Amino acid sequence: MITSPRKVFVSYSHRQGDWVWDRLVPVLKASGVEVLIDRERFEAGRGLTGQMDATQDMAEVSVLVLSPEYLASRPCLHEMGRAIDRDPRFENGVVVPVMRVDVELPQTIRQPIPIYADLTDDSAVQPWDLLLRACGADLRTDAPKWLTARDEMRRFLERGQSVNLVVDSAVAWRGLLAELQRGELADLALVNLEKPTTVSRRG
Repeated sequence: MITSPRKVFVSYSHRQGDWVWDRLVPVLKASGVEVLIDRERFEAGRGLTGQMDATQDMAEVSVLVLSPEYLASRPCLHEMGRAIDRDPRFENGVVVPVMRVDVELPQTIRQPIPIYADLTDDSAVQPWDLLLRACGADLRTDAPKWLTARDEMRRFLERGQSVNLVVDSAVAWRGLLAELQRGELADLALVNLEKPTTVSRRG
C-alpha cells in the first residue's frame, strides 16, 4: 500500500535560515517527508499571518528550530504557540523542538519537559535520528554522513568534474541526487544504470 508523505511544518528564525535551507530541509526531504516552509509556500501580496496559519494547519508535525532570535520573533512565537496549542502536554508527538542555538526553553516547552533534538552540534548522529523518527522520516543512513557526501559531491560537480555514485540500495540516494539538482546544479545530467536505456552502447 502506497502512503502519502508525512507533512512537516518548519518554524524558524531567518537568522538560522542558511542552516535550515542547506541542512535541515534537504535531510527532511530526502528522508521522505513533505516539507511545508515559508519560502516554498508563501505568496507575495497576501497576508503573512494568514499564510503562516494555513500552511501550519496542513501539517501533521511542527518542527520548531529554537534559538534566541526565534524566541525574540513575534511571528515565530505565533507559530510556536499554535503548534503547542495542538499538543500542550507533548503527548502526541506533533511538536518537535530542535535546539539549534543554545537558549533557555520557554515555559510552555519547559513545563512538560519534552525530549528535544539538540542540533547545536549538527555533526552528532543521535539528535538527527531523534528528529527524523519524530517526523516519521527515514534517511536510511546517518544524516551527518549524508550531508558530508552531498557536500563532497557538490564540490566535485561545481569544479566540472563527474561523480560516480556507488551506493547500497537501502540508502535513500535518490533524495541526494534530487538535492544536488536544486540551485546552481539544476542542469546536472544523470545517468541511471538501473535503466537499460541509459547504459552505454558500442558506437
